Amino acid sequence: MECYRNYDVVVAGGGLGGVAAALAAARSGAKTLLVERNTYPGGTATAGMCCSIFNCYFTSEGKLGTPGIPAEIADRLAEAMGYGIAWRNHRGHIIYDLEIGKLTLQQMLAEAGVELLFQTFVTGVVMEGNRLTGVKVYGKSGEYPISARCVVDATGDSDVAFYARAKLAAAKSPIHSLCFRLGNVRVDEFVDYFRSHPEEYPAMMDVEWDLTGALAQYDECGTFLFPHGGGMLLDAFKRAKEDGALPAQIGMHDTTDACQMHAMRRTGIVHIVTGFVRFDGIDAGQVSRAIIDGREMAFRLAEVYRRYLPGFSDAFVAGVADNLGVRTSRYLDNEFKFTPEMRKAGVRFPDVVATLVPFDDVVKNPAERAWGVQIMGGDTFDLPLRALVPDGIEGLVMGAGRSISASDPGLLRVMVHTMAVGEAAGKTAARNAEESKDAGRA
Repeated sequence: MECYRNYDVVVAGGGLGGVAAALAAARSGAKTLLVERNTYPGGTATAGMCCSIFNCYFTSEGKLGTPGIPAEIADRLAEAMGYGIAWRNHRGHIIYDLEIGKLTLQQMLAEAGVELLFQTFVTGVVMEGNRLTGVKVYGKSGEYPISARCVVDATGDSDVAFYARAKLAAAKSPIHSLCFRLGNVRVDEFVDYFRSHPEEYPAMMDVEWDLTGALAQYDECGTFLFPHGGGMLLDAFKRAKEDGALPAQIGMHDTTDACQMHAMRRTGIVHIVTGFVRFDGIDAGQVSRAIIDGREMAFRLAEVYRRYLPGFSDAFVAGVADNLGVRTSRYLDNEFKFTPEMRKAGVRFPDVVATLVPFDDVVKNPAERAWGVQIMGGDTFDLPLRALVPDGIEGLVMGAGRSISASDPGLLRVMVHTMAVGEAAGKTAARNAEESKDAGRA
């Protein structure tokens, strides 16, 4: 494939971190290629069917703490959904349609001049000593190398770093989910149920709000968030369990009543995040089993929703995620590690490459088994470059939040944070590529 050979920056992985990295690199003047295993960009946000960006953009004081590409992506997705920057008036998630998300991200990449290579896997690396000079890929055209002055590893599982023999660690029994979506839902009827039964809405879970805030966002934006863990408190699911209709476990998936829902009035579609599997996230056999069992779970739970939830009586399975939603897996194990103390408001670093808003998970709902709410900090914190660059390897930058060198790989795994990591990685890669050119000309 002569057309895919030489680039300034190659971004491996087209999730939101990879999209942000590719946009940042291309806008910085680097000839940029994005390599993605699926047929569209977005990763967990599209292929994983988790079509909802947790709104941790703003501090508790209402200041936009993470501007740039992460906020631009949210604005573009919301604009494509028809509610534009109205999402900024609310604390809830930015919820968007799956297909609109794929198209919007693809358009943004095209506008920036990023070249796209879909249905292609990274299978190895090209090294000159301790410098990464390219990646090996495999697709319909076979296996071949692609040279790059700098590579961004946005695979999420640190695949490029693994092939380059970077020092890595693995998360201990993390949890993952296979999302699905239900169509033909009468979303107004579902939301109106909570208007007449406000005590049923799980307040202060996921988002620091109550039903009033959720309804305000629905009325202005047409999107409704039912919080993660809320299903455990919902009377409908309690009845379903008592009737024996809702099993506690389906195959590998437990906690089948966790049930975060992202509902869209415009489409009559509700995205469902429920059920957990627990393993390292990089075992292909376990991934396969989780997807097989998760598809079974989607159809079994759809019947429960039809029988017990208002507005869902005519719902059908409109899709099951192409990819398992892996929360954490492999990540850098540098001498320097980003820690929870560094994620606190006001922490600064001399090698800062991004500013982010911290949050703490606090249980505020008094109900038994209630999950926590994310409380935003009053100020931003800095992300240092040294957490993104593997010790002892040149020409490689990590572009996914869950892959940075950290004491806990989950510290920066949420979408806003991973986009900020990606933007920082893309800018760094473009700068490294330019310095490599200058060195060659000297």
